[in-house]
Amino acid sequence: MREYFRLVRLLKQYKGNLILSFILTILFSVSNAISVYLSIPLLRTLFLDQGKTGETIPAGNISNLFDTIRYKFESFIFAGGDKYASLAKVCILMLLFYFLKNLFGYTQSIIVQYVEKTLITNIRRRLYHKFNSLSLRYYSERKAGDIISRFTNDVNNIQNTVSVTFTNLIKDPMLIIVFLGMAFYISWKLTLISILIIPISTLFIIQIGRKLKKYSIRVQEKLGEFTSVLSETIYGSKIIRAFSMEEFENRRFEKKLKSYFRSLMKNAVYSNLTGPLTEFISIAIGVFIIWYGGREIFTGQSLAPEEFLGYLIIVFQIMTPIKDVSTVNNRIQESAAASKRIFEILDAESDIIEADNAVEKNSFDDSIEFKNVWFRYDEPGAGIASEEKNILRNVNFKISKNEKIAIVGLSGVGKSTLIDLLPRFYDVTSGEILVDGKSIKDYKLSSLRKLFGIVTQEIILFNDTIKNNIAYGDENTPMEKIIEAAINANAHDFILETENGYDTIIGERGIKLSGGQRQRIAIARALLKNAPVMIFDEATSSLDSESEALIQEAIDKLIQSKTSIIIAHRLSTIRNTDRILVIDEGEIKNVGTHDDLMQDENSIYRKLYEMQFS
Repeated sequence: MREYFRLVRLLKQYKGNLILSFILTILFSVSNAISVYLSIPLLRTLFLDQGKTGETIPAGNISNLFDTIRYKFESFIFAGGDKYASLAKVCILMLLFYFLKNLFGYTQSIIVQYVEKTLITNIRRRLYHKFNSLSLRYYSERKAGDIISRFTNDVNNIQNTVSVTFTNLIKDPMLIIVFLGMAFYISWKLTLISILIIPISTLFIIQIGRKLKKYSIRVQEKLGEFTSVLSETIYGSKIIRAFSMEEFENRRFEKKLKSYFRSLMKNAVYSNLTGPLTEFISIAIGVFIIWYGGREIFTGQSLAPEEFLGYLIIVFQIMTPIKDVSTVNNRIQESAAASKRIFEILDAESDIIEADNAVEKNSFDDSIEFKNVWFRYDEPGAGIASEEKNILRNVNFKISKNEKIAIVGLSGVGKSTLIDLLPRFYDVTSGEILVDGKSIKDYKLSSLRKLFGIVTQEIILFNDTIKNNIAYGDENTPMEKIIEAAINANAHDFILETENGYDTIIGERGIKLSGGQRQRIAIARALLKNAPVMIFDEATSSLDSESEALIQEAIDKLIQSKTSIIIAHRLSTIRNTDRILVIDEGEIKNVGTHDDLMQDENSIYRKLYEMQFS
């Protein structure tokens, strides 16, 4: 429940709307009560003779405010003793108050819907901004499907919070109180006997609510697993077909689907039990009233027939809000379960923290230096729980401005991890990284990351036009600059051959383009960014010879007069770099030019080179 009340506290900013909603709720309840009460004078008009209509309540019997209002009200209706006129007045009043009731109810509903939809929109906005503020470590330890499920389904599950709080928890109880007041006025004895049965149903409802919260959380967890499998199937569709694994994936999906279905059904059993249970108890109360009140009428001890019928109408009017209120606990528990998962994201803290006194860094002037850098993913408190093994060990090297270095080594030795530390995708476990003699933790993150242009082996493109992918994030980039970047990246010719040129939509992850084309778009994007330090993470490792030649030519243009860090498997592409760093098991084993490293017969670099060109 703590999460639910925390969610409700977010509604403070809509205080004006909610006060207006509360006033409209009161007007709705009063209009509803009057429209129902009019059934008594209507019955009197229809079934009693002319003489009795005006003699219902003698003036001397008025003892309180309600009696006074009732007396004046019925005096107005039955004035003159004309049944036809009384019937017309009752009909007009019923039409008027039913109209007012629906007008107030509709307006109140629209206001609540506005607050509700605005709240959900703001929560989604906060979630998305939170996603973009979290470090890569957060995403690497969670399934994408679960994150998407929280953003969509969990948020959908809390959208009834406003309706529950300001409709079911205010309007329905108010209706119950008003109708109970009327029922007490007509027959306190019948009403008192009836409400004694209510606590019995309350005990059942509380127990059902506990079960429902448990299964609501489980449903959302299963939905996250289900969504994750679906996402992997879409992303890996080519591999699934290449390995003829359709049936395997169907079985895997079926297993998750059945698990999700079982959780859904358990949730549905408890979610739908409260309504019928409450309705049955309400009907039992109604039947008892009919039996008991009927006996009172037969013996002439209590109510007049028209009052008894009016009383029954009032009592059965109470049943609908009672039934709605009985489901409130279920809906609150569902909202609480969803809120818990949402606030887990909103409360998450990025392990990449910008210092309070961080400064802007608008240029790269001198050098980049790694000093005694150690790193492991399972840093205590950071999140990823794997074996406590350092990926990088005591790394020390320095890169001067405009120097071009290459980093080589076998797969899994820490090459990509090393460059991920530079823009602070992760923070070092110990040691420090300096840019122009100052720790990168002393710079503002946004300005630090603007220093680096990064081209990776796995190219990330967006389902947008080629133009917008090259000018990513800057809609005001002149077209001539985009074309210039594409020409320098050897991408201009193939772009013109696409369906709509630079306005061609390339599909999700750039699926409509070949690997080499995607890579050249990425290089054009990096060229346009014009960052002073360029990082290439195996940018040509998975391409054919022709594509590699085109991309290598584009890279050579890109790194002119820039500081460059190149991770490469194909050693032929790095022969002309100023220095080569050889990494093995997280440590720098050798440093030198291509010629220097080839002279050492036992060097790892020479062994790698000979393996490639043997």
